[in-house]
Amino acid sequence: MANTDLGYLLHSRPYRDSSVICDFLLEHHGRASLLYRGVRKAGKQGAKGRLLQPFSPLAVTFDGRNELKTGRLLEPAGAPVFLVGRQLYSGLYVNELLVRLLHKEEPASDLFRYYQNVITELRNGQLEATLRRFERILLAELGYELSLQWDVHGQPLQVDQLYLYEPDQGFLPVATQSIDPGLRQRCFTGQHLLAINRHAYDDQAVALAAKKLSRQALAPHLGDKPLRSRELFKQSAQ
Repeated sequence: MANTDLGYLLHSRPYRDSSVICDFLLEHHGRASLLYRGVRKAGKQGAKGRLLQPFSPLAVTFDGRNELKTGRLLEPAGAPVFLVGRQLYSGLYVNELLVRLLHKEEPASDLFRYYQNVITELRNGQLEATLRRFERILLAELGYELSLQWDVHGQPLQVDQLYLYEPDQGFLPVATQSIDPGLRQRCFTGQHLLAINRHAYDDQAVALAAKKLSRQALAPHLGDKPLRSRELFKQSAQ
C-alpha cells in the first residue's frame, strides 16, 4: 500500500545509471530513504529529478517494506525555496545533522514543523540564532536535552560560577583557579549559559560560547566523520 506524505529532501546521491537514493524528512514518517528510478534521464522521464531540490516542500508518495523504500509520485507542495551563500551553507548544515543523527522512520512531527520554521528564518537571513535553537531542539528530540538552568547537582546555575560541561550529563561547578588547562575549552560561565538559555545572542561572547557548547554536545553523537557543510563554511570565509 502506497503512503503519501509532505516532505523535504535532505540529501540525494546517484544510484546506478539513472536513479537516485534520497533521504527525506517526512511529516508523519520521520527520516526515510527513497529510491527514485530513472529520474536522471533527459526529457519528460527526468521531470521528477528536477523537483528533487532541498528546502522546497514536496508531496511524496512511496511504498515498500524494506528500509529503502521505492519512490512513486513526486509533486510540488508549495513555492520553491532557493537559499544562497551562507544561508545555503546553513541549510545544508541543518540537513546534514538530520541525516546523520535521526533514526529512520521514527515519527518526528514537532521537529518537522520546526524545520519548516528554520527554512523561513534562514531565508530571512537569521542564521546564528536559528542554528543554535535548531541544534538544541534536535538534541532534545534525540533524548539529550541541554539543561541550561540547573547544574548536575540540581542547583540553579549562578551567574558568577564557572561550569565544566560533561557531555550528556550537564554542568559541573568548578573553581576557576583549580581547573586543569586542558579542560578549559569545556568550561562556561554561568552568565553565558543563562544567556544561551534565553537565546540572547547579541553579545558576541555569548554567541561564540553557544556555538562551542553546541559542538561539544553534538560531538559524541556525530562521531569522528567531519561534517561536509562545516567545510563549506570554512571555504566561504577564506
